[in-house]
Amino acid sequence: MPEALPRIVALGRAVPETSYTQAQLYAHNPWEPTPLTDRLFLDSPIRTRQLFVPPSFHLGGRTLADANGAWREGAMLLSGSALDDALDLAGRSPEEIDVIGVTTVTGYTTPGLDVLLAVEHGLRRDVQRLHFNNVGCHAAVPLLRSVADHVARRPGTLGVSVAVEVCSACFAFDRDPQNLVAASLFGDGAAALVVSTEGDGPALLDFASGFDFAHVALLGFELGDQGFRIVLDPAVPDRVGASVGDVVRGLLARHGLRVGDVGRWALHPGGSRILDAAQRALGLSEEAMAPSRAVLENHGNMSSPSVVFALGEALAARPLEPGEHLVMAAFGPGLGIEVALLRG
Repeated sequence: MPEALPRIVALGRAVPETSYTQAQLYAHNPWEPTPLTDRLFLDSPIRTRQLFVPPSFHLGGRTLADANGAWREGAMLLSGSALDDALDLAGRSPEEIDVIGVTTVTGYTTPGLDVLLAVEHGLRRDVQRLHFNNVGCHAAVPLLRSVADHVARRPGTLGVSVAVEVCSACFAFDRDPQNLVAASLFGDGAAALVVSTEGDGPALLDFASGFDFAHVALLGFELGDQGFRIVLDPAVPDRVGASVGDVVRGLLARHGLRVGDVGRWALHPGGSRILDAAQRALGLSEEAMAPSRAVLENHGNMSSPSVVFALGEALAARPLEPGEHLVMAAFGPGLGIEVALLRG
């Protein structure tokens, strides 16, 4: 009897109601115009970003408590909307969820968002839970792996993984160039995946991770009196490009596959330079990159939900054909590469 593989049976997404063009956000930033600010905001592949926290919030001397409170409000709203969307698409109810996993890096609360969502949305009191905090932009992939492993060991159960970020609660407007890059790049959003061994959808075949431990200081968050501050070294795209090929090819080789055997791709749209580096390292076509570039254009980098948005774009035109493969890859602090292999 063949193994019952966990499958993604539904994908839900949510973004804030308020959308800004790059020109609008450029007008809100407090820096004097320079060639760098012009390039980052106005000569950018990003067209629009959705922000829960308005740009004016950061100009009023906000405290760490202010920033975290804004994050919590936005995170609950967005993650709840994405969860409802995914369950509606799956035709399932909150009471049917056996395990819920949540990841976020842009704020902090205890009890975690997993428990708060369970209370607000009426999950069962015996629901199993996972919470990934302080992981970063690539967290949606290992969270999905953990939920899929739980479901695979308990066929017939229902799992949900939720990635949510309110990056706008973390913007800092002093003259650190890393803050300038962050304010021109990040947006807010949430994505939820419903996983089960029953139902239709892409099968989750395998996962892989790879870390560049020699360069862990290049990317991350630092917590200060005013809240989180981005650590974003200009060398990150080059380091991603140097690592992603080996991790992806190693995963594919375990299944007798090569890059050319993969029909569709969903890469984390961390920025245009990161996508360019990954494209070169893997030798991908512009068609293969289109889902990730569309997410970057329409939403910016939302951190952990972004790769799930890219997966949604990759599957939007049509479901995976039987036997067709898709690679989902995300990049984040560590420096880490997290990869999932899906099959129709």
